[in-house]
Amino acid sequence: MDNVIQFIAQFLYRIRYWLLWGSLIVTGLVIYFTQFLPYSYTASSSIYAGVTNETTIDGSLVVNVNSTLDNLINIAKSKSTLEKVSLRLLATNLVYGDEWNDNVYIQAKHYRQLLQVTPKEVLALVDRSSLDKTIENFKDYRKESASNFIYTMYSRPVPFYSFDALDKIKVQRLGVSDLIEITYTCADPGIAQNTIKILEDELIKAYEILRFSATNNVIAYFEEQVRLAKAKLTAEEDDLMYYNIDKQVINYDEQTKSLAGTKYEVDDREEGAMRTYESAVALRKILEEKMDIRAKIMRDNTNLLKQLEKVTNLNQDILEQEIFTSDKTQDQNEKLIKDREELKKTEHNISQLSDNLNEYNFSKEGVGIQNMVDEWLMACINEAKAQAELKVLKNRQNEIVSQYRDFSPVGTQVKRKERAIGIAEDTYRQQLSGLTQARLRLQNLKMTTANLQITTPPEFPLTDNGRKRTFYIFAAFFSSLIFITGYFLIIELLDRTLRDPIRSARLSGLPVIAAFNGISNLKYRGFLKACNRRAASYVCRLLNKYLVPG
Repeated sequence: MDNVIQFIAQFLYRIRYWLLWGSLIVTGLVIYFTQFLPYSYTASSSIYAGVTNETTIDGSLVVNVNSTLDNLINIAKSKSTLEKVSLRLLATNLVYGDEWNDNVYIQAKHYRQLLQVTPKEVLALVDRSSLDKTIENFKDYRKESASNFIYTMYSRPVPFYSFDALDKIKVQRLGVSDLIEITYTCADPGIAQNTIKILEDELIKAYEILRFSATNNVIAYFEEQVRLAKAKLTAEEDDLMYYNIDKQVINYDEQTKSLAGTKYEVDDREEGAMRTYESAVALRKILEEKMDIRAKIMRDNTNLLKQLEKVTNLNQDILEQEIFTSDKTQDQNEKLIKDREELKKTEHNISQLSDNLNEYNFSKEGVGIQNMVDEWLMACINEAKAQAELKVLKNRQNEIVSQYRDFSPVGTQVKRKERAIGIAEDTYRQQLSGLTQARLRLQNLKMTTANLQITTPPEFPLTDNGRKRTFYIFAAFFSSLIFITGYFLIIELLDRTLRDPIRSARLSGLPVIAAFNGISNLKYRGFLKACNRRAASYVCRLLNKYLVPG
């Protein structure tokens, strides 16, 4: 034990200068270089996912697996998301940065460094009055090229804006809860805070796009189908409307029913007019046979013929107006009233013609001529009236037959078009129902995604994390002592030279009786020589008894 202590003491004494100067040099270098260590600031935020307790509009629970949270974490760490964060962060710092004053977006020294490496064509894209406009300009400018500044900022190991820098963002789930914690540490407090803000915004957008993309596509499909179905329905309805206008159809069923009633009414009136006409003709012929030639001459009188023709025309006009006007409006029709008065006047004029036959009192049969002439005149008037009525009713009947001919195909076409409208309307209702269901599903997704909320927004870090400079200095000092001691200890254990009495006794296993000093020292060279001579004499005396002659 004493030998070990002595060995350690001698070993440490021998390397004392190495320990002293080596540790001081290493510690001094560490003290010098640690003054350039960057500060570090940490910002953190929490997002409530709310995926384990989602409910739909009707209140039913939706069972979710942990993959939803894993998807959120993977989206936040994906290269596409971080690339968007890089572009927006670069635009934010260029828009709001200040060369000589630190702000909540970027420190002045980092902003000056950014301006030094940013090309002029990129700085020209910066709109200091609009961050959104600047982001759009950067998106238009960016392309995958080694000469593109925005692309290289993200692809190369550049502080703050590269994938390597942003990949240090920690996104993790807090235990088994619905909370996701996002933590980021960098050398700029404003960049640390804004990086998390932008990442959270992009995460929510990307997550909503992934969740809503399928439903939005379905909604867009149904909206297009609803538009087409509505256009088809409108076209069918317009086609039916224009067809009704062209064929003068207001209500086909009512019109056909009214037309059939009108036909039966006209047929009845035609039959009555025919009976009246036949009766008048027969009566006139009988009377003409009983009257002498003078009555026949009177019948052929020009005035009488004119009056009878006028009665016929007036009666025809009156009958046409009575057929084509309702009973309520007949009393208000001035032309109809005037024609009726004119007819009465004409009939009166015809009756006065009988006064001209006063000189003919009796016929050859002794019958009174006056009574016979009156009956004959009435028969002529009734014949003219019936003839005019038959002409009007015949024309009306022809019109009804023509309307029947027109309405027969119209009914088929109307039914066909109404059936097409019904099919188009059913299709429209089905597409509208599908659109309603898709929008309901979208609303359900919105309710569940609304749970993705930022519970703890990132705060601006006011203090740094500490550069641990003292720790590095003490670690360098003690590490240098340990390294130097270990290095020389290994050399000491591997060295097999007989350098001192203790080492010689340990390596040879024999007792040491004398030692020669091998250290050359000009100041004590005489003393050292004398010591070596005394040692040689002492050794010779001890070895003399072991020497044998010869």
